[in-house]
Amino acid sequence: MSNPTDPGQDSLRERLKSLPLFYRTMTVVFGPALLVFGPGWFLKKFPRPGRCLNLGAGVRRLGPGVENIDIAPAPMVDIVADIANLPIPDASVARFVCDNVLEHVPDVPAAVREMHRILEPGGIGYVSTPFLYPFHASPSDFHRWTAPGLRLLFKDFEMVAIGTRSGPFSTLNVWLCYTFATLFCLGNERLFWPLVNVSLFLFFPVKLLDLPFLLLPQSLHSASVFYCVVRKK
Repeated sequence: MSNPTDPGQDSLRERLKSLPLFYRTMTVVFGPALLVFGPGWFLKKFPRPGRCLNLGAGVRRLGPGVENIDIAPAPMVDIVADIANLPIPDASVARFVCDNVLEHVPDVPAAVREMHRILEPGGIGYVSTPFLYPFHASPSDFHRWTAPGLRLLFKDFEMVAIGTRSGPFSTLNVWLCYTFATLFCLGNERLFWPLVNVSLFLFFPVKLLDLPFLLLPQSLHSASVFYCVVRKK
């Protein structure tokens, strides 16, 4: 019997992670959120020589010279470790990326302390986190943050930039998918996640309406995902 406080995870999505290129293509095209200002943007906009880590990388390789760290072993993972307890020397990293990972970490303050510890003075990091986004297990899901909540979480860093990564129409789209699955699964958990996946193909064009609105400051009030860039003082 599943734990009622920890809804079941999407097993199909977990299996597709064994096909990294296919999985990445599907999530970019048909994923419920239109994601902009991502890790690629960060790496180009904030160049810095030195060691660069992708914390909680999963099956993605951001580019040459970027080391992947993840709690689960996988073909593209260079270091298997918990990001709340990193086997990385103090002040030895120039840049890090932590892209939609912190919501899956039980001890977030410990992870943030580790980010601060491993960064060299003046080192810079990219973090994205969900705000108005439903439960998605990988392997579980614990947290959400507002924009002020991110400022508080990273209070020991300089906040270089903070903004909307996925806007209000991505929020609408993802809730359409989950609502559709909730209505038509008829209370059957085994049907719920397949229906979520089917609904992605039905509703994904809705997220494209984000494009005219992402840069409006009011999008922060109903964003699906935030990003921030932080620097070690």
